[in-house]
Amino acid sequence: MKRNDDNLFVSVSVSVYNGQSTIKKCLDCIMILKYPKEKLEVIVVNDGSTDRTAEIVKDYSVNLVEKEHGGYPSAMNTGIRVAKGNLILNIDSDTYIDEDWLTKALGEFKNPQVGIVGGYVATAPTSSFWAKLAGFESEDRYDRMRSKYVDFLTSTCTAYRRQLFTGVGLFNEELRRGSDEELAQRAIEAGWKIVLRKDALCYHEGVSLVKYFKKQVSNTIYQVNNFLKHPELLRGKKQHPRSLYIPLILTLLVLFAPLWILFNGIWVSILALLGLIAYHTPPAIRIIRKHKEWSMVLFPIAINVRYVAWLIGLAIGVVRKVTHR
Repeated sequence: MKRNDDNLFVSVSVSVYNGQSTIKKCLDCIMILKYPKEKLEVIVVNDGSTDRTAEIVKDYSVNLVEKEHGGYPSAMNTGIRVAKGNLILNIDSDTYIDEDWLTKALGEFKNPQVGIVGGYVATAPTSSFWAKLAGFESEDRYDRMRSKYVDFLTSTCTAYRRQLFTGVGLFNEELRRGSDEELAQRAIEAGWKIVLRKDALCYHEGVSLVKYFKKQVSNTIYQVNNFLKHPELLRGKKQHPRSLYIPLILTLLVLFAPLWILFNGIWVSILALLGLIAYHTPPAIRIIRKHKEWSMVLFPIAINVRYVAWLIGLAIGVVRKVTHR
């Protein structure tokens, strides 16, 4: 391995809250990363877990940082403050990184304008149907990106240049959700570049339907604050294009079915439902071809659970903002 910028000192920071079911596999993957051990430190920020997380982590040679539960942005910021590295790799506790992730992704930092580098977040094969549904849809959007330069990357498995935090600040701890998108927006406005390396793989475990629905509602509630602070986000991102407004509007029309019935306009909801199926059929076909997962024939209907969650979260977020709650 060449002794060059690829071998900068790297701090791997794992933020975890009640992650006893996934933290062991997450750390096992980190321990076999193909990178000089003298150039690597591993930090685990235990964000007030009440399960066996801390007990499991103590079996590993890592810097375990205990803190009161303060939410994901707070835990990530704690890891950043403790980190000694020139580069800080944030990894979610339910994410499993490939052993060559660092050697593939960190070369992008040779460009001094690059402040954030992320890899391809794939869906773990052990995931449930609903986790695969959401994960495969996200993968499909990754697959359709042509340029490696993007305008947003989730913090799931992402490396940050320390200098970026010095210039634009840390993650916004007031945003329990969406803090990574808000940070990316500040980074872009400050002139930093964000790079997606599709050949640097990590695998995300995913969650159940109930947890997924709650997470999508919560994400959207906090996204209202993001939109108010950065109205330009309404124009969409490469990973979250403006075309996602289409199924959101169609879902709203379907949910208004009782109103349409009252005015003899049920055909509006029927057409909206057909529109949703038509909109999601092409990605469903691409997903089935790629993964050979035939349960995804249900994708055009099942994925609309997400838009129902978004509408609920949007309504709650707006009400809270208006009532200053």
